Amino acid sequence: MENDDISSKNNLNPQDQLNYKNKAKNLEFVKNNSNIKIPYFKEITFDDFENIEETLGKFSEQIIIRSNSSKEDTDETSSAGKFLSIGPIDKNDISLIKKSWNEVLQSYEKDDNNTVIFQDYVDGAKSVSVLTSYKVGTDSPYRTFSTYYGSQTDAVTSGRYNKIKNFFIHRSLDNLPEKFKEHYKFFKIQNQLENLFGNKQLDIEIVTDHKEEPLLLQVRPLMGKVIKKEPIMVERSVIDENVKRYKELIPTTDDRFGTNQIYSNMSDMNPAEMIGKKPDNIAFSLYRFMFTDTTWNKQRGEFGYRIYSGGKLMELFNNVAYINVNHSLNSFLTRNIKNETCEKIINYQLNKLETYPHLHDSIEFDISRSSYTFETDEKFGEEYKNIIDRKEIIQWHHDLIEIDSFNSSTLHKNNEIILDAFSKLDDSFQYLDKENIKFVRDNMALPFTHHSRLGFVYFAQLNNFLKNGVINEEEKQNLLLSVNSISTKMKQDAYRVKTGDISLNDFLSIYGHVRAGNYNLSSSNLKSNISFAESLINTSNEPIPSEPLKIDIFKKIDDYFNLNKISYTSENWVEMFQLAVSTRENSKFYYTKGIDGILNEVEEKDISDRELFQLLDFEYNDMNTFNQKIEDTLMPDVITSSDDFYAYEEMNKDGNYIGQGTVTGEILFLDGIENNRNNLDNKIIVIPAADPGWDWIFNYKIKSLITEFGGPNSHMAIRCAEHNIPAILGIGEKNFSAILNSKNLVVDFSNENFTIL
Repeated sequence: MENDDISSKNNLNPQDQLNYKNKAKNLEFVKNNSNIKIPYFKEITFDDFENIEETLGKFSEQIIIRSNSSKEDTDETSSAGKFLSIGPIDKNDISLIKKSWNEVLQSYEKDDNNTVIFQDYVDGAKSVSVLTSYKVGTDSPYRTFSTYYGSQTDAVTSGRYNKIKNFFIHRSLDNLPEKFKEHYKFFKIQNQLENLFGNKQLDIEIVTDHKEEPLLLQVRPLMGKVIKKEPIMVERSVIDENVKRYKELIPTTDDRFGTNQIYSNMSDMNPAEMIGKKPDNIAFSLYRFMFTDTTWNKQRGEFGYRIYSGGKLMELFNNVAYINVNHSLNSFLTRNIKNETCEKIINYQLNKLETYPHLHDSIEFDISRSSYTFETDEKFGEEYKNIIDRKEIIQWHHDLIEIDSFNSSTLHKNNEIILDAFSKLDDSFQYLDKENIKFVRDNMALPFTHHSRLGFVYFAQLNNFLKNGVINEEEKQNLLLSVNSISTKMKQDAYRVKTGDISLNDFLSIYGHVRAGNYNLSSSNLKSNISFAESLINTSNEPIPSEPLKIDIFKKIDDYFNLNKISYTSENWVEMFQLAVSTRENSKFYYTKGIDGILNEVEEKDISDRELFQLLDFEYNDMNTFNQKIEDTLMPDVITSSDDFYAYEEMNKDGNYIGQGTVTGEILFLDGIENNRNNLDNKIIVIPAADPGWDWIFNYKIKSLITEFGGPNSHMAIRCAEHNIPAILGIGEKNFSAILNSKNLVVDFSNENFTIL
């Protein structure tokens, strides 16, 4: 795309470039030195009030009064959102204008500057955007554009709105790829302003009017930082190498269909959840060895799906672990479908995911057809009726029915294998012996993967009952509560320790290997974290016996089976559902003892990353290990083309993580200003929105901040970055509610995940 930056009116010397003091002077500086459009504004002093009607005559019908404190924008700090702005206000309402003026001035605290800004309010705005030179909080070298499509001009900065689109562009790009052309107008303006302000990192607010013309509202320095080209280009060279490898991987194996173009960090075996978005070398290598190099392929074949030659499921691009979506989708095809039909199915599924990338974390539900969910042939084939013929649809469906029947009978066999292996993990077991690592993989990871897949099948069937109105949400929850797994027993045993029925040592002999991060060396297990184990015991409650399932549930399921001529009974299905789900949880518990043992020996023997890779027969280089040169590189959740390595639009996700590291602490929810009487020190503070009105919380030594609504470029994001407070902004209603019902939390900002304790 042609680089036609907005022109400057004159050439500036370096001294002129740095000549700015506050918002009004910044805007005046831009107005005098560029063609960037700015809504009419004026810096207002007390003297201007003598002729206020005359002053207001030059404005449109509605104005906004903005703060103009000299302490808001300096080379040393940016107090974004600390001071007040009020609008829209009818310019004829003089009393309200005076009142609002005073309120804005009072927000300044001690400041010799008593001016404010009057500015035309942009009525009927199409969108509002905040542009930052780097990603706030991590200083990753990415231009960040946060846009709200609507007329609320404070939507991004206020943090009160959750439907904000974030776009990231690596700073090495001189132009944007064609598919991102809608962002080019912002790209041009940001370039121009950075040049005007002497290559400073900037925080820019832009609104598009009813004609979609961009108008500059504000520009401010971002904590006095400058743009340095050398580290940007070092990172760019590594990204280019990753892109080269991505392109080399696009052709798939001869016995698979489609192409390896789409990668996701949450599909199939979900590395983002299991080992973190940017896993360290130990977590990545163990997960790769145990599951994604060979086990996944072997398990799918044993489960009854199509048998393929070897192929990796997981790749590492720019330090982010991704699932090869094409390999995943191929692995769920059944054996009796013709090759030409398989090609059509896979291409359709890949195109669907590219069109609806937000489905990447549920491809087994929403993209693939990997399990029998009690549908009729007609219902099953509805989506594919124009893709493949009816005969092939029926064959595909019946293959899945056969797979379901076969694997229900193999559950006990796999359970015996993993229990036998679990019994061998005693104090004499040498976890880092090469053959023993393979033993854990083949006799624990593989059966666990079988149980996990079978549990998924039964969950899919449960969800289908809900989807088709066979049961309601309450009945679904009752079915889930009827499952007695190892987690239920652990809660019961914790209470038994509390009441003195068993000792803490007895408890730890069973559950001591449990750790919050299964593959995280820095996450201690219960046995080595006695204080946390005691806390778990002390906060345990007397178990509440689960109520027996109501007869109505069985009747509804039987009626559905009879209506659709399905040869199942509700009693048998419920029994298998409970067994499949509990066995999945139990086998994970057994398997993770093997991983815990490996991690313990890695720590005890001080095994290096390179030594562990050699032990697992993995090559150790920058392409398949964590690369420090690109530690702050951003990557999308879904890769669909090589362009996504350099620029991408973030899909809606569960929160914007600001900061790095791991925080563990007690949660304190604040629902109003009156809560400031509480002691906030060393707490994880939870508030409704990333609103500047909560600025007082920074008077306390808080550990972290979590908000239901907000974005990476809200005022609160910038304030958190200033105070070095890690935060999750805009975590969404579902996660927010879950956090409110908990007491303690672990937040891993580097891997962008949290765990409720």
